[in-house]
Amino acid sequence: MNAGKLNPFVETINMLFNFFILNLVFLITCLPVITIGAALSSLYYVVIKETKGEAGYLVRPYLREFRRNFKNGTIAFLILTAIGALLLFNLLFWPVQGNPFSYAVTGVLAVIAVVWLAVSHYTYPLIGRFVNTPLRSVRNAWGLALRNLKKTFWMLLIDVGVAGFYLFFPLKVVLLVVPLCGVVVPVYWQARILIGVFEPYER
Repeated sequence: MNAGKLNPFVETINMLFNFFILNLVFLITCLPVITIGAALSSLYYVVIKETKGEAGYLVRPYLREFRRNFKNGTIAFLILTAIGALLLFNLLFWPVQGNPFSYAVTGVLAVIAVVWLAVSHYTYPLIGRFVNTPLRSVRNAWGLALRNLKKTFWMLLIDVGVAGFYLFFPLKVVLLVVPLCGVVVPVYWQARILIGVFEPYER
């Protein structure tokens, strides 16, 4: 199907339907948990392609990329999850100590947690978009996050918006939105930012 020949309304409906199906397939492939890294890498790949107008149907290329990214995405996921778990433990441990030193350590850890989140946001798209080792992808993600601070800020702001929605809307609304578009839509907006980040390297 050539979406470019459709009128804007039909094209929008077609995109939303494709996003709905892709969102469901993504959630299903995340169920084993350890596959989340491969799923995220593949999701960013197909959504970036769609955002650039280079994709048609999304599920088939997603499944193809899921198989291709399985090893590197899983290794990167394990690395980032181990770091994240260590950060979470310390963020829960230090504040309850109740002394100035512990508060200072908590502040430093909070900054590191934000950096960890930013690096995570670049790592999975890098794995999906470029051929590299997992460790090099994580290192490159760190470099991209620093070199594109404004874009990194906007990506993190999207996270804040998503977190606010999950925290302040009724649970029944959240449970309805997540299967429909709760992952793909935030990734779509982040993909629009990532296109500008990746463009110089894709040339």
